[in-house]
Amino acid sequence: MAPESGDQRATAVAGALAPYAWRELTDRMLARRVLAAADRYRVVRLIHSVPGAAVGELPPVEPAENADVRIDVLVPVLETRRWRGFSLDRLCADLLTALDR
Repeated sequence: MAPESGDQRATAVAGALAPYAWRELTDRMLARRVLAAADRYRVVRLIHSVPGAAVGELPPVEPAENADVRIDVLVPVLETRRWRGFSLDRLCADLLTALDR
C-alpha cells in the first residue's frame, strides 16, 4: 500500500460526514461517525492496493459501535473544544491527529 497522507484521510473523513448535520451531533455520535469514516478509508485504501480490485459505490457511513474504545479517546478532545465553530476539514484533521497519538 502507498503511504497514507493525513490530509487525504482527513479529507475522506470530512467528505463522509459532510452530508450530515454534524454540528448537531453529540460529542459521542460525532466520534462514532469519525471512527467509522476513518475505518472505511483504511479498508478502501487496502482494496485499492489489490491489483484489479474495485470498491464500487459506497453507502452512507454508519456510526462505529457504541462500545468502540477509541470513542473514549475522541470524546474528551471534543469536550475541551468549541468544535461546532470549526470547519469540518479542520475538525476531522484535529480528531484524527488525537486518535493517532
